[in-house]
Amino acid sequence: MEAEIRSADVSFFLYEKIENMKEIKEFLMKGELKAAVVNPELVYNIDVLLFASHKSLYSLKYSQLKTKTIFTELLYNLSPTRSIRDSLTMFGAQDDGTTALFIVFGKEDGESANSLKTCIKGCLAPIDSLMNLRNLSKIKKVYKISDEINDEEAIYNYLVTKVASKEVLL
Repeated sequence: MEAEIRSADVSFFLYEKIENMKEIKEFLMKGELKAAVVNPELVYNIDVLLFASHKSLYSLKYSQLKTKTIFTELLYNLSPTRSIRDSLTMFGAQDDGTTALFIVFGKEDGESANSLKTCIKGCLAPIDSLMNLRNLSKIKKVYKISDEINDEEAIYNYLVTKVASKEVLL
């Protein structure tokens, strides 16, 4: 799969009212679904997600993946820890989840979107609604951000720094 990615394009698809999350996880495990599935509660904003996505593409390009696929690499890059298992558990698809963000790498020719539609029993939602799904208290807990810090820009800068310097700081 990774050899097929010939561009730095990243596409985001937000689905709500998902009825078959366990089945989706099975598709992922079998490699039948070529996407990263992210818990939207832990996504502060689309910029942090883009940054982690491009870091994953860079790791793929230079054969430096810490995980088995670019999809799990994205989850790993979003996580503040070096534990791959914790990254997948925390940032990946939740068994009881009804909302998820699907990330597809490579040129978007409609095939990926159609592939998602056939696998997901849910409703495609506007990506702009992602901000309404985040859980700031969970984000602060996961990234160990003080409750006193409430400035949007300060939180954003902290998260980008954490993602960018993960390998150096831990």
